[in-house]
Amino acid sequence: MAARDYVLNNFGWKLASVVVAILIWMTINSNLENPETHSSSTLSRHLPVMVKKAPWDVRGFVLTPAEAEVTIRAEERVLDNLKMSDVDVSVNLTDVTEARSFRKKVIVRAPPNVAVTKVEPEEVAVERVSPAESTNDHKNPN
Repeated sequence: MAARDYVLNNFGWKLASVVVAILIWMTINSNLENPETHSSSTLSRHLPVMVKKAPWDVRGFVLTPAEAEVTIRAEERVLDNLKMSDVDVSVNLTDVTEARSFRKKVIVRAPPNVAVTKVEPEEVAVERVSPAESTNDHKNPN
């Protein structure tokens, strides 16, 4: 096959590929040149860890520690309008049976345009207590 045939065979597809590659390159290059249009910031806050359990579950639980440090990343305008109540920090205890003391993973839910980058601690110690000892499920009595 001659060199001319290599160039002209499927020439339309080859030309379209080059055009698409140039458009992709231009899009990426323009975003790299203007980082201030997509600037993001991080925000770190200590938030209380809430207990999620079934409504009929009357058992009391104490979490240690009762707070988690949550670091989030988003565009500055999003962080300016974000209320910390929009970030849900909890442990799911709906599957707990009769264990008295155990560890559970801290779950953080944030709005779709906010990324959770760090949760410290990742797990909390959970201790089952009588309901009278636990007037507020997410606070440590100490």
